[in-house]
Order: sequence, then C-alpha cells, then structure tokens
Amino acid sequence: VSQTVSSSSPSFVDAFQATLPWPLDPFQVEAIDKLEAHQGVLVSAPTSSGKTVIADYAIFRSLETDARAIYTTPLKALSNQKFHDYQRLHGEGYVGLVTGENTINPLAPVVVMTTEILRNLIYEDPQRLERVRYVILDEVHYIDDFPRGAVWEEIIIQAPPHIKFIGLSATISNFQEVAEWMSLQRGDIATVSVTKRPVELRLWLAMRNEFYPMLDQQGGIPRETRQRAQAEASTDRRLSQLRRPPENDLLPVVDRLQRREFLPAIYFIFSRRGCREALARCAAHGFDLTSGAEKAEIDAAVKQRLDQIEDPDESSLYRQLLDGETLRRGLAMHHAGLLPYLKELVEALFQRGLIKVVFATETLSLGIHMPARACVVSSFTKFDGRDFAPLTSGELTQLMGRAGRRGIDPIGHGVILKEPDIDIGTIYEAATGEEMTVESKFAPTYNMALNLLRFHGPEEVDLLMERSFGQYQKLVARRSLDDRLANLRQRLADVQASRFHTDGEPCCTERTFTAFVRAEEEIGSLRARMRRLRREHWQGRSRRRRSGSTREAGGLTLAELKAELQTWQNQLNELPCRKCPFRGEHRAHHDEIRELQARIRASEHDAERSQGEYRRRMHALRGVLGDLGFLDEAVPTEKGLLASRIYGENSLIITQAIADGWLEELTPPELAAALVMVTAEDRNRDRPRPRRRLPTSAIALAQKRLRIIYYRFSAREKERGEENLRPLSTDYVNFTYDWCSGRPLTEMQEAPMDIELGDAIKALKGLYSALRQIEWAVVGQPPLRKLVLKTRESLERDLITRV
Repeated sequence: VSQTVSSSSPSFVDAFQATLPWPLDPFQVEAIDKLEAHQGVLVSAPTSSGKTVIADYAIFRSLETDARAIYTTPLKALSNQKFHDYQRLHGEGYVGLVTGENTINPLAPVVVMTTEILRNLIYEDPQRLERVRYVILDEVHYIDDFPRGAVWEEIIIQAPPHIKFIGLSATISNFQEVAEWMSLQRGDIATVSVTKRPVELRLWLAMRNEFYPMLDQQGGIPRETRQRAQAEASTDRRLSQLRRPPENDLLPVVDRLQRREFLPAIYFIFSRRGCREALARCAAHGFDLTSGAEKAEIDAAVKQRLDQIEDPDESSLYRQLLDGETLRRGLAMHHAGLLPYLKELVEALFQRGLIKVVFATETLSLGIHMPARACVVSSFTKFDGRDFAPLTSGELTQLMGRAGRRGIDPIGHGVILKEPDIDIGTIYEAATGEEMTVESKFAPTYNMALNLLRFHGPEEVDLLMERSFGQYQKLVARRSLDDRLANLRQRLADVQASRFHTDGEPCCTERTFTAFVRAEEEIGSLRARMRRLRREHWQGRSRRRRSGSTREAGGLTLAELKAELQTWQNQLNELPCRKCPFRGEHRAHHDEIRELQARIRASEHDAERSQGEYRRRMHALRGVLGDLGFLDEAVPTEKGLLASRIYGENSLIITQAIADGWLEELTPPELAAALVMVTAEDRNRDRPRPRRRLPTSAIALAQKRLRIIYYRFSAREKERGEENLRPLSTDYVNFTYDWCSGRPLTEMQEAPMDIELGDAIKALKGLYSALRQIEWAVVGQPPLRKLVLKTRESLERDLITRV
C-alpha cells in the first residue's frame, strides 16, 4: 500500500507508514495522494474508520518540513484528548493547546484548538497563521449545527488563501456539494468518500425483550420479524384500552445483552433523568458484569485518577459523588450534567473494556472515541426542541456509529427497542435511508458584522454573505426552482391557449367565467353574513330591535346586505355562463388555471426570498448596531470595536455594561455573578423554577441594569425583524458567587440546588473564556482590566483550568 502513495513523495509517506502498526487503508492512501498533489481534501467516512490518520499524516509532514498545522475540534473535551494524543506522539515541545480556558504553547508547530478559537484568531491576529500549511477541521459536518455551524463557514471563507484545508466528516450524502462550495472558496478541494463501515453492523429489533433481526440478506424485513411486529401491534391496541401498553423492560434487555455476549454496550437514553434511573435500577437489581481481575483494575484506575487531583476539596467532592460499587460491577452513566472527572473516568474505563454497560445521552455519539460491541437505542422518538419526532436516518446512523470495535469485534450490533406507537416501517425507513445531509445553518451575527466591517466596506461584506454555504445551497435550489417555475408557466400558457368550451358554439370565455365565479363567491359570502346578522338580531333581548336596524361588522344593515345580494344576483343572471351546458368542464378548466397561478406566485415568492437573504439579514443587523451606537455610517465606533473583541451571542449587552461604567462598582465575586447571567445558557427556560434570593444587593442592582439593557436592545431587534440576543439567566448566579468567594465545593454540593454540577462547571468555563476576552478588549481601561483579571483569577480552580 505504501508503494501506491510513494509515487508522490516516497520518503515522507514511507516514514509515516513506518510509524503505524498496520498498512494504510485504500481511502487513506487516496487522501494522502491528494495532499501530496497540493490539494485540500474532504473525507467522508463512518465513525471509527480511521479518518484521523489523514490528519496525522498532515501533521507529520508539517513537522518534517518546518511548517505548522492546526487541528480544530468542536468540543473542548475532544481538543484536550487530541492534545494529549499528539503530545505523546510528537513530544510536549511540539504541540500546543488553545481553548477558552487554556493556552499552552500557542506558537508550537502543531496547535489543537476549538473551532471558535481559530475563527477568533483569523479576525484578531491573522499574522500568526503565516506558517500554517494545513488546517484540519474535525467533525466538519457540524456546519449543519445551529447556531455554531456558521463558525465553520466563517473559517473556510476568511482564512488566508495559502492554507490547505482537511475536512473530516461523518458519512454524509451531499459531500460533493460541500466540497464544490469549499473549492469555490479555497481552490481545488478533492473528495474521498467511504460508505462501508470498518466493522459490519447488524441491526436488531427488540420486542418484549427478545431480539429479532431487522434486516435479511436482501435488505428487507425478515418474515418472522414482521409477523411478530404485527402481532405486537394488535396486542398493543387491546392492552392500551386497559392502560397497560406493553414495552421492553430495562432489566431483561440488559440481561439479554449479557447472554448474547453483546457487551460492552452503550445504552442510549435521551434524558439525564432516564440515565440516572436506569443505572439505579440495574444497581438495585444486583447486576454484576465484571470479573474479580476487572474489579481490581477498576479500583486501581479510580485510585490513580483521584491521586492526580491536586485540589483536596475537589478530591473530597469526587469521593462523595463517586458510586464506586456500581462502577466496580461494570455499570456507569455518561451525560453533560456530570463533572468532568466523572465523565473522563467513565470514558477511560469503557475504552479499556472495564465498563460493560454505560447509560448515556446522545452527546456520547459525538466526538469522543468510545467504541462498543453494541449500541442500544431505548426510544425511537426524540425531542427536537419543539416536539417529539421519530429519529431520522442520519441520527440513527450517528447513534449506531460506535457499534463494533475495529480489530476486536467481527460484527457490531445495533439494538432498537420497539415502542407501541412506532410502526416497524418507520424504523425500517430510518435504518435503510440515506446518510445525513448537511444543510447550512449560516446566520449573520452582530460579532460577525462588526469584525467584517473593521476590515471591509459594506459592499464587500455583502459579497462575503453571498459566499456562504447557505447562499450556495440556495442558489443550487434556485436552479431547480427556476426549472419548476418555467414548467408551471408553460402549463399555464397551454391551458389558457386551449378553447374554453367543449362542443358547439362558445358561450363562455375565460373573462366571463372568471366574473361568473366571482359573483358566486360574493353571493355565498353575503348569504353567510345575513345568516349571522339574523342570529344576532333574534338573540338580542335586552331591548327591542326593528328589522333592518341591526348592523354587522362591516357596518351594513340587513336591508343593505339584501340589496347588495340582489345586485350580484342580477349580474350572475346576465352572464351567459349561467345557462352554459358545459359549465362543469369550464369550472374544472378555471380551477386548474387558478391553481397554477397560485403555485406560480408561491414559487416566485420562494425565489425572491432565496435571493440575497443573508445580505438582507446583515443589513438588518447593521441597522440595529447603528441604532444602538455600535456603528456610525457602517464604521465601528469605539463601542463597536470593543464589542467586536468579545465573542458570544450577548456580547452587545456586556459591551454596553462596560460603556455605562458601573461594572467597576462590583467586587470580583459580584462581577462574576453578574456576567454569568449574560454568558450562561438557560437550559430550563420554559420550565418553572424557584425564585432565587440573590447573594448581595449589588448583584440585584446589576441584574436590573442588565435587564434594562436587554429589553432596550431586544425592542430594537424586533423593530428591525432580526432577533439574536439570548435572554438572561439567573440559574448560576448563586453558584458563581459562592465559587468566586472561595466556598468549598463540598459545602456547595450540600446546599439546595436545582442545577447539575456539570452544567454549572460548563457555565463557569464559558464565563472564564468571556473574562479572558474582556480582559484583552479593555486594555485601555486599567482599573476595569485589573478588576476583570481578579475576577478571572477567582474562578481558577483545577476544575476550570485542568486540561
């Protein structure tokens, strides 16, 4: 295999191949060939197929040629993982890390960073990218994510032209479309696509705790499975009347997984509460899935990790939270609400095969390398932010992507638990449907507008909006829309050109029949209004009413309505269509014309909307920024320049608070508690929550001031029809104040909280990142900068800054 590649650059490729314990796969060879031909490359391949090897080669080649490479990921945990991997591979001096919380060796030849950090770097310090040869965009299908996907598009459009991009994506159906757009922005981008999984996946449908094959050798549903599903459906209907719908039960399903040797398994449950309850049930049932030797390994791993925690308070907290006995029996859970150490411990033990069943939310299907022998989907419906909907083919593929460990399992298993209200055909369509289709979620933001206007005029910014992947997809769709419009117009012309009669002398024309239909519609409307008016007349008992004195909403009396009705009736009687023997055919002809005209109007409206949508949205954002003093004639003001250096949905609110000058009145803990209202996302926005007593009167006053800013800015947004600001959240105010005041974690855990510690730590990390940006942005205001620095330092505990 190495010889296939070595035609381009034998020394580099052979040297790289020598570092690997296995020969390169054909698709890896093809991608490396493209890089050696000085092309960028987009790789679309299933999870665990070895896409990262292509990035490894680019990094290897950069180090060998004294160039630099940047590896970006969408997740901080994934960035930390890649940082440690590349440090072990290339040495500490050669690898750096830049995230919102950590900056380690940022000028190293290889730097791992989150995607947003690279975007910020492109705007703030593009000179640091002069020696960068490759940028690796891991999980590039995140372009489909809202609201973060726009960051990937900004990077691809704005990065210096000398940089070659390597995009690593899960299997997507429209990878060619993505590559064509990237080629328009970056020059030649080659595509390498693999659809075959490295380990075969076998799907099973669980019904009443028994596993039935989902697909036969021909790709259809096996007869036994279909018959069983039909029998279950009839049973479901009978039992639903008794309010006892049948379902798969957790404990027998886990037992079946063990008996069939499907462990280790990831058991996906789409709620944190569901994960907790499942783990508690299995623990109470007495499942013990590990051997004595494995228990000893787990004990040693737990002790080793606890010993690595330098903060005794944090170590004590983990000892309180850690359910060591359940972990020793091979059971765990994994979701975003857990503290980082607990998640990392579960990940490490699962990767070693010591955790046999992990109950996890869908976040585990993203990024982190945790292959399993089997993946179980506990529910085929998932809340999409608005309603519960069946899983799409792309979502199911993502969840099943971890099933099958390369080099260990000859077959991976995917188990779908059938629910009473989900038809087997719906599951089959998702199981055999197309891969995920990436659709742009590009949306201009205030920060994007301010940063672009720092370096470009308004006309150039408009052109940059037209370069987005979203606009490219709209142009592609516009071509098919134009074809559809042409077909509709031709059909309308053909229909209108045909004779408006069947046989004999024509008595109707299109004009007279249109008048006839309108007269019919007016007569029907007037009769309905008269009936409604008569009802109101007879229901009025408080005073006597004379006929004709009651008026309807349009201001007409019954007598006036009768007169108008008679006028339309006379017009109808005078039209030749009334006695036309072919009126039925003419009506069908007329209806077809009206339908075609309506479809043409709708298509023209869609075409008009698709033209320059992002330009119009950018103009609306500029209007808001101008109204609020961040722009002056499309040029950032001093306040606008300050806002351009603070990234986030609510950067305008933070900037206005700085401009108003009252932040300096706060202590560091109070400043942290005030700003976390702006930076943290409200996970429970639509749910009732207890009223919180804020820690100090200064924080209460800060909340009022921030709300005034938010409501004033939000009103301007509504006037312009472009709402981007996120509502303020008080969920983490008390926790943040206690944290920055130095209160021990163990005491904070004992206090009553309606938030999860993992969410709280995530909010603090987001705040820490924002404080670093503010600290840099207010360099010309020493007193405020000093306060921000102290506030950031008050946040610094290992939980926040540890890599």
